[in-house]
Amino acid sequence: MWRVALSKATRIALGLILACIANHANAQERYALVIGGLGGAPDQTSRIASHLEDTYNAFTGPLGFARDNVIVLAERAIAGSDYVSGESTADGIRARFAELSGRLTPEDEIYILLFGHGSYDGEQSALNIPRRDLPGNDYAALSNELTAARIIWICTMSSSGPFIQALSGTDRIVITATQSGTQRNQTIFPTYLVESLTEPAADLDRDGSLSVKEVFQYAAQQTALHYETEGHLATEHSLLDDNADGEGTRVETLDESRDGYIAGVTWLRRTQVLLGDPTLASERTALETQIATLKSRKSQMGTDAYYAELETLFVALARLNDRIEGEL
Repeated sequence: MWRVALSKATRIALGLILACIANHANAQERYALVIGGLGGAPDQTSRIASHLEDTYNAFTGPLGFARDNVIVLAERAIAGSDYVSGESTADGIRARFAELSGRLTPEDEIYILLFGHGSYDGEQSALNIPRRDLPGNDYAALSNELTAARIIWICTMSSSGPFIQALSGTDRIVITATQSGTQRNQTIFPTYLVESLTEPAADLDRDGSLSVKEVFQYAAQQTALHYETEGHLATEHSLLDDNADGEGTRVETLDESRDGYIAGVTWLRRTQVLLGDPTLASERTALETQIATLKSRKSQMGTDAYYAELETLFVALARLNDRIEGEL
């Protein structure tokens, strides 16, 4: 344990930060909207159905989402399943976004996952759904109707790369299975993405928690390994964007990029083992998020301003860790 002597001004500033964090922590809910597109053939419909069901079971099981907060939409052939809430038509999707817009608060998080086949018209990508498809700009407009602390998009279909440009924004994480609209082959990525939600090996640092960054890294690395093992040239390269610049980063260069900091402190599962007070985990996550945001902006700041702000946040984190240790 280490302690730091603080000036009066710093103590006041940190008190305000932690008060805001505590208010944010108390009301957070997590939601998921899982959308399955058209299979086009029985085996493809079955594959999509399996991904949807496994994702629903992961969110409502080990990841701890409330069942009422997990919505699954699918084509009519699957829509009668117990875990499916409705049909994945454009009208059905719009209706669910409208419903969520009325439920979400500024403290909440929402995960939106797309499964199925993608298409690309030279400008925009779309998930193939019953009747009229919705292109990326339509999903972006629907996102803009949501008020949430964070929106996480995971687009697992072929030709999904352009969703990065369409959906990128402040307080958003966007993951795509491909790096461009022209990567049109059926993707392997969704298989490993779904696997990552419950696979212990996806917890890459073995700390008991599971971040969105770890989910992306596991799925991307396993996808690359699949092609290598099969001796095939990879026809998909997944991307992650979380710094609102509209430029995704591949897993091979993630550690050297400005992406990944926010995804690294966005938790699908957070261990409670070190906590005596249940609010402390959320307080710590909020401070870690501020640090991650600052790190992603380093190249845009002066050196002195960056390190001064970073020191203040690290001091706040150290004080919070002292509180956590005091609860043990």
